[in-house]
Amino acid sequence: MNYYLTGISEYMEQIRIDGKRVYLRSITYEDTDQIVKWRNKENVKKYFFYRGEFTAESHTKWLKERVETGEVVQFVVCDISDDRPIGCTYIRDIDHENKKAEYGVFLGEDNVRGKGIGKEILNLTVDYAFNVLKLHRIYARVRVDNYPSLYSFLHCGFEKEAVLRDSVFCDGQFLDVVILGKINRNHE
Repeated sequence: MNYYLTGISEYMEQIRIDGKRVYLRSITYEDTDQIVKWRNKENVKKYFFYRGEFTAESHTKWLKERVETGEVVQFVVCDISDDRPIGCTYIRDIDHENKKAEYGVFLGEDNVRGKGIGKEILNLTVDYAFNVLKLHRIYARVRVDNYPSLYSFLHCGFEKEAVLRDSVFCDGQFLDVVILGKINRNHE
């Protein structure tokens, strides 16, 4: 895995991680309009726990309070063939004392879904979490009806750890949330 420092901005170091079909780069404030557009698309928003309107102000607040403080590491996912941004991935609620964090991802461009790109993004991000951040455990919360994400996690070595019954209320109904986790066996 190659990690490239592409410069230091006034608020965070810029990282690039190359995969085969995508690369991850550190998010910037300049990505705000694109992120807001993606997060407000119905086919993206439907799998998030927060379902309200996403705004430039809320995203800027997230960057300032969570990303700049190091509580979150967030990347924009780009198609390696044309540098086109296609989604986002992040490691959030980083707990350095217990060496764990939560993983999240979304694909904002419709034409990239169902092509295995999610698995590549997951592997690149988890590799960074384990080998650079030196985390021991990474976990994800997934709605029980988000079959593509559940498949990707299981296919990439995550294990189903728990089901939180009726954990979220979405679209007039309670839904279960599946907790999946992966342990960094290389640093035990």
